[in-house]
Amino acid sequence: MKTMWKNSKLYQRLHHFFSEEIPYEKDIFIGGEPLFLREIKTSDIPELLKLEKKVYEGELPWSRSAFLIELRSVSLHRYLLIETHGEILGFIGLRIHGRDCHITNIAVSPSRQGKGYGTFLLEEGKTFAKEKECSQMSLEVRRSNLKAQSLYRRFGFVSKNIKKNYYTENEEDAVEMIYEF
Repeated sequence: MKTMWKNSKLYQRLHHFFSEEIPYEKDIFIGGEPLFLREIKTSDIPELLKLEKKVYEGELPWSRSAFLIELRSVSLHRYLLIETHGEILGFIGLRIHGRDCHITNIAVSPSRQGKGYGTFLLEEGKTFAKEKECSQMSLEVRRSNLKAQSLYRRFGFVSKNIKKNYYTENEEDAVEMIYEF
């Protein structure tokens, strides 16, 4: 009975929420540059919003409250960022729904795009998904964001569906993409 309880989703969520686990962090190298990968904290939100403005040309796909809700969620999730000397260069958000690891958000500073940062973050997401025994990863991407779609395809994602008017601010369609293990 004790083993069944420890394998239950409720136990895992409560354990994740109340545990004093060491935060996920490590030194990394991308293109020979020493960087640092760590879990996102609520105190990082102002810098994440600045990065989003750079990446999305002044728009903010996620608000401060959206980040807060995700970071404080009891659902299984991982939010990671890459930084150097206190500057955030990229980040990824992942949330587990059953056997799906959904990428909620991913962004890389325009000055670092095309240099392996996005691929690195996707690999971290893949590792997390495998740890949580997911059978797939999913995401939505703007239909007009061909650069991001190209990255996801190179990684192994395939287009599955078009979600009409997914982005409410301009009613743009989203391409739903899936990576299966």
